[in-house]
Parts: sequence; structure tokens; C-alpha cells
Amino acid sequence: PLTEEDAARVLAETVKILSAIVPVHRKLRYDPGTGKGCVEIITTPFYHPILPLLIDTDLAREGQPHDPLPPRFRHPEDAEAQVLKSVAFYKELFGSPPRGMWPAEGAVAQAGVPVFARAGITWIATGDGVLRRSKPAGLPCEAAYAAGDESAESVAVFFRDTELSDRIGFTYQSWKPEDAVEDFTRRVLAHSGGERGRVLTVILDGENAWEHYKFDFDGKKFIDTLYRRLGELQAEGKLLTVTPSEYIFGNPLRGVPPHPLHSLPRIKRLFAGSWIGGTLSTWIGEGEENRAWELLGKVRRDLERSGLKPPVPGASEPEPGTPADFARRAWESLYAAEGSDWFWWYGSDQASGSDELFDAAFIGHLKNVYLFAKKAGARIEPPPLEPIIKPRGRGGRLVSVLFTCSAKGIEVPEAIYIVGGERALGNWNPNTVRMYDDGTHGDFAAGDGVWSLRVLLPEESDIEYKYTNSGRPGEWSPSEEFPAANRKIRVKEGLIVLDTFGKK
Repeated sequence: PLTEEDAARVLAETVKILSAIVPVHRKLRYDPGTGKGCVEIITTPFYHPILPLLIDTDLAREGQPHDPLPPRFRHPEDAEAQVLKSVAFYKELFGSPPRGMWPAEGAVAQAGVPVFARAGITWIATGDGVLRRSKPAGLPCEAAYAAGDESAESVAVFFRDTELSDRIGFTYQSWKPEDAVEDFTRRVLAHSGGERGRVLTVILDGENAWEHYKFDFDGKKFIDTLYRRLGELQAEGKLLTVTPSEYIFGNPLRGVPPHPLHSLPRIKRLFAGSWIGGTLSTWIGEGEENRAWELLGKVRRDLERSGLKPPVPGASEPEPGTPADFARRAWESLYAAEGSDWFWWYGSDQASGSDELFDAAFIGHLKNVYLFAKKAGARIEPPPLEPIIKPRGRGGRLVSVLFTCSAKGIEVPEAIYIVGGERALGNWNPNTVRMYDDGTHGDFAAGDGVWSLRVLLPEESDIEYKYTNSGRPGEWSPSEEFPAANRKIRVKEGLIVLDTFGKK
């Protein structure tokens, strides 16, 4: 049994590891001035907001021309504050400012480029779906580009190769490490086309993939094998791994030529989108999302009218408990409410069993704006701030349902998806709720052609649903199993649904 002494030892070891993270990475950090270091450490805007939507929610119309949008939220000064706060915090940790920044969820827009440039950011990155919609059209992904006008307010932009990145994030989970590395490096070399000077960008969530690697605990053998193989290919002169800053500034120690901003091909207009589908639709355009933006705008107007000034990013914090401190905390609560995660879980395009908890956190941040503003001496009264997500089902009780869909004998290029008339099933937005054939998410056996997903649904509710096969998010054709019919179930606790794709 675990004793109190054991627990204290685990706690001490945890504190030791956590306290070493920043010092270790400070030593590993790449320095363009000396050419030494092996990793480039970047950051995001401070509370992880979707920056284009802070600048102007109407920018979403570029990718969502037919979606309803909320009353306009337009506060580029907040976008600037979020970036500057990150720069100040990074400098506090590492002693110098960051050269690169990952815009939260790869969300970018032409109007956001000056925000990064004025903060001293040299480069940003996003998804190749944004590149395909940017101007001029037809630009290859295997390059870095300059965005912004030809003045000082420009940054370099790297575009994620979705297919390569997702192979690491999803496809290789059920592969043997050696086979996955061989497949990956073969595809990388094929991208070069025999030409030098191309830059291929691979980006993925660094914390999500590894726990699902079936034959490889935490993906450690895959990562070790991949780095070793990349080293061998470098020694053979077939490729060179670089950090983005190393690519831009060059590194004589490793024979990396510089690619300064003025020499990069220029994007005339950077499309307003993200690395998810190339649009901003995950965070705006649905009823719950729009209601959240409407509330955020109302609260921000009230705070601004209160006369409390926003804090200066990087300035020393006022003495705790003073009116100035409460004013700072009121603005910090607003900035926190601008974070992307609240909007991610609103609407039907993303769903979990914990959406209501994120809703409560968002509303809590808005309430705190008024709480701290009053303590700062402002005359300000909160509006009704009720939950945005309403309980569903009889009594609102959610129960577990396991959906399984046999796709044996048919080709599944990517995955089987489920879609239906509930938040957890995508609210009829196809190819957004992925199923699994890798032994996770309720799947019984990896690779057996039966795709599974365990979800929470309202008890005793009648649900309509169907399956799609490897289509693009939001598009029914040609992946839909029944173009003119749906499946139906009555939800009960512990229900296991056994379906075959295309057959009732």
C-alpha cells in the first residue's frame, strides 16, 4: 500500500522534475548569435486566444461567408496585449524574447501580421489549408514566406504539412516504430523533388499522440528511431533538420545558409483561418459560440466604460489588495475569457463529456470581471450571466454509449466518422467526430476493421445518426453511407451499438 512517506517522496520527485524544466530548456535553446543549441522554444499569445477574432470577429467571413456571426467584437488592442504579455513572460523565464510564436490553433490573418511584427516576433506558423486560400494562389507548401507589407511590419510564415504531421499524430499509432520511421523518411525525401532549398514543416500537438502508440510506450522508440534516422540522412547529405530561426538567420557552424525576410517569396494576403480546416469555424458561427462572443463583447464594453485602465504588459504588478491590483485582475479575467478553449467546446463541431465545465469556467471569468472591478472602486453592475449550454435529455443526465461500426472489406483512407443530432455526435456536422480502430476509445481490437467510439448522450433520448468514411470536415459527399436515411436508437446507460457501414 502507498504510505504517507511514499506520497511525500512522489511529491518531492515531481517538484524536482518540474523545477528543472525551464533551466534544462534554457540550456538547450538555440541561439542564432552563436549557432549553438538544438531546440527553439516558442510561445503563444498569453491566454491562447484566436487572435484574428480578437482583432475583428468579422474576419471569420473570409472562410465562413454564409455562417451567422455575433455582434462585431473588434479589439486589436487586446490581441496586441495578449502577444506582448507572452513576450514579457517568456523573457522573464529565458532572459531574452522569443523569435517565433505559434498563433493559438495556427489562427492567422493578414490583419494579425503587424501585431506579431511590432512585438518583435520574426516568424509564425500555421496550417497548409491557410496557404491554399492565401494570395497569390498555388504557392507550394515546401517554403517559408514573408507576410505583411514590405515595411518593418512583416514576419516569416511557415506552413504545416498536414499529411506528414498527421501521420505522426494519428496514422503511426498502430504501426511498428521501424516501419513508421521508414515510411515517414521516405515521404520526406519524396517532397524534396531533388531540389535543394526547400523547407518542409512538420507540426503536431506534442502531448497528444504518444499515449496512443500501441506497440511503443509513449512513442519513445519511434522518436529515438526517427532522430537516429534523420541524423543518418543528414550525414549522407540528403536532408538537414533546422529550427525556423536557424533557417531564417543561417548557421555557419552547420552549413545552413541564411534566408532573411527580404529574400523570401511574399504572400500578398494571408487568409483568415487556422490549422483546423483552414477556417475559424471551430470558434465562431454556431449559436453557442456566437452567444459567448456576444457576452464577451458586453462585458468588455462595461469594463472599458468603468474607466479602469488595462495593465501595461510586462509592467510590475501593483501591491496586492490595492485598487490598482483589483483593476489589473479585472482586466486579466477578461483576457482569460478571450482564450480559445471556451469557444472550442461551444457548438457542435467539438464535443466532450465536460463541455458544461468549460462553460462554467468561461462564465466564471466574466463574473470575475465585475467582482474585481467593483473592488477596484468602479461603479459597474453585472448583467445576467447564465450558462450558455443548457441541460439536455430527461433531467440532463448523460450516460455512456459505445458505438461500433464494422468497415471490414471496404477501403478506409483515413477513418470512419460518426455524425448525428447531438453535440457529442457533431450536431450533423459530418467528418468531425472521429472513430478509432486502434484499441482506444472503447475499441476492442486494433486493426480489425471495426471502428469504435464511446460518447456521453442524454439518457432516454431518441438519437438519429449515421457514419461517414474519410471525408472533409463539413462535407457529406462522397463519404456518407446513407444519403437519404438515418439510423435511430433510444439511449440507455451502458448501451453498445453494433453497426456495419452501409448496411442497416
